[in-house]
Amino acid sequence: MFYFNLGIRHITDLEGYDHMLFLLALTLPLSFGQWKATLKWITAFTVGHSLSLALAATEVVRPPSEWVELGIAVTIAMTVGYHLINGFKVVQGAMWLSGIFGLIHGLGFGSYYSFIAQSDSFWWAWIPFNIGIEAGQILVVLVLLFVYWAVEKIWRNPKAFKWMLSGVILTLSIQMILDRLSL
Repeated sequence: MFYFNLGIRHITDLEGYDHMLFLLALTLPLSFGQWKATLKWITAFTVGHSLSLALAATEVVRPPSEWVELGIAVTIAMTVGYHLINGFKVVQGAMWLSGIFGLIHGLGFGSYYSFIAQSDSFWWAWIPFNIGIEAGQILVVLVLLFVYWAVEKIWRNPKAFKWMLSGVILTLSIQMILDRLSL
């Protein structure tokens, strides 16, 4: 249960808000009506994240952390750009993009994970940790979809809200990129 809870905390930790920001960017075109696409996109991200986390935690791959952190910020900006270019439509290719970006995000947590899960319990911890990540992401996404639904009911132009939110996410991700480039 400890690793499951740690997985949920990994997603909802506001100090590591880049994960939350990515989920916000990823879900911009989604709604409750597109629950299949939503589940595919989130699961693709988790699969990518889980694979690269295992590779990084076992030191099969060891990319420089500065590049990984920069890559995470770039994925957020690219996700927003992708949705802006596609007019916030649910595009099938986004699932693959989500999985590829999950690979980058998983690298960012690999060294910390290897520290908390010692070698004899590594895989037994890895499974509940990743299930916790998926559960946390589903909870966050459900909240975001509820907010999007409420905005559609209240706001006269819900697409304007998505444009405004995209601007905020893009601004934050560009700031993250600039901060990480100056290291």
